[in-house]
Amino acid sequence: MTQMPISNSFVIIVTVSLLVQLAVLGLLLYGYLLKRRLRFQQHGFIMAVAVFLHLTVVFTVMIPSFVLAIIPEYVVANVASATSVVSLIHASFGATALTLGLWFVLGWRLKGLKGCFKRKMYMRWTLIVWATSLLLGIVLYIILYWAALMG
Repeated sequence: MTQMPISNSFVIIVTVSLLVQLAVLGLLLYGYLLKRRLRFQQHGFIMAVAVFLHLTVVFTVMIPSFVLAIIPEYVVANVASATSVVSLIHASFGATALTLGLWFVLGWRLKGLKGCFKRKMYMRWTLIVWATSLLLGIVLYIILYWAALMG
């Protein structure tokens, strides 16, 4: 299998994508701090911003990259390769976290704070799933782009 050529503009795009995801992590941590301070409305707003930013990057960068590059170059070529396995787990965890995040935000917008307290345990698990997806995304970034950045 040959390494797919990577253009500098694409490396910049995925690097910005990664930086946005790190900003989303910062928003999630800030939102958690707001929740701990019992500022639930602000917590909900910050979490909604985090989900919106994440959703934007997923649909503008991640899904196209996965469909146009990862699947044909890695998954189809060798599904058992480290890149394929990390990509598939990353995508599965990321899709799960995004779906749950949307569920929380839409529930908050439609039902207010009433429905949120019942979902507290699910929110914690969603954060764990999302953080795992972020870590796998960083691993995938290193596997695919580190050489392009260093060379």
